Amino acid sequence: MCMIAKAEKVSIVLATLNGARFLEPQLRSILQQKHHCWDLILSDDGSYDDTVLIAQDVVPKDQLKLLEGPRLGLAQNFWNALKHVPNDHYAAFCDQDDVWRHCKLTRALDHLKGQTGPAVYASGRIVTDDDLKIQWYQKRRNVGAFTQLLFRNRIAGHTCVLNPKAVKALRGYIPPINVPFHDWWAALILKGIGAQFIHDPVPTLYYRQHTRNVIGAQHGRLKSVANGRYNIWLQSNFDALWPVRDTFTSGTRHALRVCLPLRARLSLTQG
Repeated sequence: MCMIAKAEKVSIVLATLNGARFLEPQLRSILQQKHHCWDLILSDDGSYDDTVLIAQDVVPKDQLKLLEGPRLGLAQNFWNALKHVPNDHYAAFCDQDDVWRHCKLTRALDHLKGQTGPAVYASGRIVTDDDLKIQWYQKRRNVGAFTQLLFRNRIAGHTCVLNPKAVKALRGYIPPINVPFHDWWAALILKGIGAQFIHDPVPTLYYRQHTRNVIGAQHGRLKSVANGRYNIWLQSNFDALWPVRDTFTSGTRHALRVCLPLRARLSLTQG
């Protein structure tokens, strides 16, 4: 519970689906955060295991908001939780199978301090196996030009914290159903409107690798390219961005127009 009125308030946005196997360690790592002024907004997409029961057992009742997910995929489930973040709160994306370091929220808030416009913080991460045995460290990279982001997601959503203005901005861009990933969509929108991206190479969480990872820390993108899924993702993102392009900066609008021929080629590869 937040006992200090002036402390930054953080809503942790967690989308779950049958996450019982790893959820409890993640929730307990949130309870151990140095920053205590947080609440957890959990949108569950129809779990048939003990996911919801674990959350109710571990997280204090006054810090937990449970929502029924839309059952329309990962991005929609995250957005279902994001739309319930109060106007003056920061928002931290959270995956059900990670473990946070104690400094995760404090580092993010320190880096976001003083930002007057929409801003998003992202950090490094520690890649582990199923049992949290460390495999390697990923410092990640800062997000570059919009065009680069259009063709590759360079932001790891589970490391991200959004300031209140970024949260407010994203609420106006609900991802269409075919948009695959919440973090990629959020990054594209925030880059499109000229938000500030803040990169912290210090790892703030343990990123558990297991068989149910959608992409994974290594080779997942290459496999998706090989089987054609990646082209579908690119095409879906582009098609969703095009109708809202007039709300973006002039540079972003120009980048989308330049990429139109590439969008057409992606369509041909699916024919």
